[in-house]
Amino acid sequence: MNRKWLLAVVLVAFAIGSMTACGRSDSGKPSVKEGNDRTTTLVGYLIGSAPPGLPAVLEELNKKLKQDIGAKLELRYIQWGEMAAKYPQVLSSGETVDFIFAANWAYFAQEAAKGSFREITRDKIRKYMPLHDKATNGRAWEEASIGGKIYMIPTSTPDMKVPVTLIRGDLRKKYGLPDIRRMSDLEPYLAAVKSNEPGMVPIQVDKQYDFIKTHANLQWETGPSSVDVIMTTNGFSGVFTDWDDPSGKLLTIFDEPLRSNYVQVAKTVKSWYDKGYINHDAFANKIRSKDSFEQGKSAVAYGNSNDIQSTIAKAEQQGWEVEIIPNLSRKGTYIMDPYINNGAAIPADSNHAELAMRALDLIMEEPSYSQLVYFGIAGKDYVVKDGRIDLPSGMTPGQSSYPPDAAGFWFTNKSGHLPNASWSDNYAKHREEVPNMLVPYAYSAFTFNVVSVRGELEKVNQAAIQYLNPILSGMVADVDVAFKQAQAAIDEAGFASVFEEAKKQSAAYLHP
Repeated sequence: MNRKWLLAVVLVAFAIGSMTACGRSDSGKPSVKEGNDRTTTLVGYLIGSAPPGLPAVLEELNKKLKQDIGAKLELRYIQWGEMAAKYPQVLSSGETVDFIFAANWAYFAQEAAKGSFREITRDKIRKYMPLHDKATNGRAWEEASIGGKIYMIPTSTPDMKVPVTLIRGDLRKKYGLPDIRRMSDLEPYLAAVKSNEPGMVPIQVDKQYDFIKTHANLQWETGPSSVDVIMTTNGFSGVFTDWDDPSGKLLTIFDEPLRSNYVQVAKTVKSWYDKGYINHDAFANKIRSKDSFEQGKSAVAYGNSNDIQSTIAKAEQQGWEVEIIPNLSRKGTYIMDPYINNGAAIPADSNHAELAMRALDLIMEEPSYSQLVYFGIAGKDYVVKDGRIDLPSGMTPGQSSYPPDAAGFWFTNKSGHLPNASWSDNYAKHREEVPNMLVPYAYSAFTFNVVSVRGELEKVNQAAIQYLNPILSGMVADVDVAFKQAQAAIDEAGFASVFEEAKKQSAAYLHP
């Protein structure tokens, strides 16, 4: 009986040990027995479109992840034209997601306030993301905090970029037009394209990214360089500040000094729209202007210093000359990117939060991972030549299946990235000039707590979508009448409460 009892105990202990070996270690890393694949799949969402070369890159990435942490990554994308609807839908649908791209311009504050993201403590960051913890400035975690709690993993290297407008220099010269340095000097070029290039729409915008860019670019360079303090890029709160004003004084588009400029620029955009310089199907169009530009369907492209590099390369491959117009304030400045301009968040319902953090730590900071997700497979997608990232012999930029910066891993540490050999002279010159255009922003680490005015803020944003967006895109019959209607609707939605709360929170932030 004693021997039978001892044998039973041994068998139970063996069974428990076998189960433990196939489960997780104390570090959160799944144990992987040789010949027995127990790899955990992590689901991640990025913004944009998957480049054609992604499957091959993902295969290489997953080999590394499996070997290092016993995981593999399944990537899904939220298209630019679907962001407003799909981003919150992904987080509220019950779909299991382990990480999602997050940024101040991609609904971070709104979704964090809804409870869509999991809190990330500094202890967990140190434990599961030691490389990123070491590489990241402490200010980054302040920017990623709401109410003293961290809800996002910010990049360790904010981008050096400004918004830009691209035009076809070969067409400008073809029609004998002078150099164009500012958006406000663009109309003769638009008129020439409209009259002489029947296959082109001078400015062809999409419904998400480009929709209000024409108005914004003109407004910045002619009036107070306004930026929405609460909503940043996506959405409208009505609470603005001038980024050239270090005092951080709050402004609204319904009062001077912003109102007159805002309305006058809207009249310019309407004039361009009425003359056929801007496409009339913007509400339905999902194709970004830079994609139409690459295809020869548009003479203007909107983007930024980073994402237009491949557009320039593809255009020049077709024999077109591209010119870059930085979209700056009257003083020739733009806001320096905060750390939370690119990052990732862990959704509240993630089943593998710690493992996702371990994977992100490698992707963000380990050089072999970072270079793989940003540039692709060495020898296939790129080669290093004379200290620069170059294309393999015989490949042109238009043939690359994995262009740099195109896959959506914008949160990687870019400090060690080599320059690109395919950069044209004008693009390289632009990159050199960018740091001199950037200025600190008074609200770079400000995150508005929406709890007390969430309902009003949502109504204000919906009123702006219905009444203000058609004004900013030139689609109204009378700008003055439409602007008064927009103001009435936004006021009725509760704007006064939002503005008062913004004044209280901004005062506490600026004068703690």
